[in-house]
Amino acid sequence: MKTNSRWMALSGMFLALTLSACDANSGTDPVDVPEGDRFELRLLGQDTELYEKVLLGVGRIEVMAQGKSLPFQLAPSARSMDLSKTDQAYLLGYFYLPAEADTADVRVHFDDVGAFREAGAPGLINARSGSILFTTRRAELEKRKHVVIQLHLKDSLFQGRGSKVLLPSTFIVH
Repeated sequence: MKTNSRWMALSGMFLALTLSACDANSGTDPVDVPEGDRFELRLLGQDTELYEKVLLGVGRIEVMAQGKSLPFQLAPSARSMDLSKTDQAYLLGYFYLPAEADTADVRVHFDDVGAFREAGAPGLINARSGSILFTTRRAELEKRKHVVIQLHLKDSLFQGRGSKVLLPSTFIVH
């Protein structure tokens, strides 16, 4: 009987700790939402016929407007993407464009290393120099509230010493 009472006590303590942890952040903290219109940034793999898998992650994204850096909220899905899936435009995150800004400069920095598999043979991707830079206009962003970077893998991955090298060939779609 003593074991059962210990089990009940431990269960009660676990339940109390769980409930207090859930209640600790019950929405009383103010959420800082940057000023401006929210737009999302997505990434889609294209021309993937040669590859069974292409695994890449985005380390950071910089957005500038009117000479100022804008806040960017990186999505968890940006850290691990299989770009061989051409039916999935991965969410990279969100940025907030101030009302007075007509354009935004976007730079996407990939993680240093990715991986691929082609014809059953796996390999690594050196993505250190594989950043994407483009300028987008507010008028185009407002049409659908997002911009999609199409990364053409056939024209972006080149054989290097011991690995493929990512030199992005892209098309920007609003």
